[in-house]
Amino acid sequence: MAETVDHVQLPLEPPFIFLGYLLSALILQWVVPFPTPWGLWLRIAGGVLLIVGFLLAGSAISEMRKAHTTPDPRQPTTALVTSGPFRFTRNPIYLGFLLIYLGFTLLPGTLWGVLLSPFLIGTFTRSIIHAEESYLQRKFKDEYKQYLSRVRKWI
Repeated sequence: MAETVDHVQLPLEPPFIFLGYLLSALILQWVVPFPTPWGLWLRIAGGVLLIVGFLLAGSAISEMRKAHTTPDPRQPTTALVTSGPFRFTRNPIYLGFLLIYLGFTLLPGTLWGVLLSPFLIGTFTRSIIHAEESYLQRKFKDEYKQYLSRVRKWI
């Protein structure tokens, strides 16, 4: 008899996807420089995005811990968290990661991260978020369906 796995089956850990795109953007900047006249402003924007991204992801993780569930997708989810930043986005940790990614690519003054970000969002949505949403739908049924109707996927 096959055992039911009570966690999301992901093809790759979420931080590795962001890291892969971050390294790609930085390597592209090195190989094909994308000069920009707004160097200082990009660096300031990058710093702000980093701070906001860390605060958003950190507050989402804190909210999950308060609900006695884990942010680790390899572990079973024990509660559907709908408070804190989860009131505004279903994926505040991933949105925080996106802001951190953009911040890290803007700090060195490159726009490659911005250009790659739609592909990152698409990759992440298809490979991670869809799997997580299917898992949460099976686990929390109508409660999750109601949450889906109230809160957007990203922003």
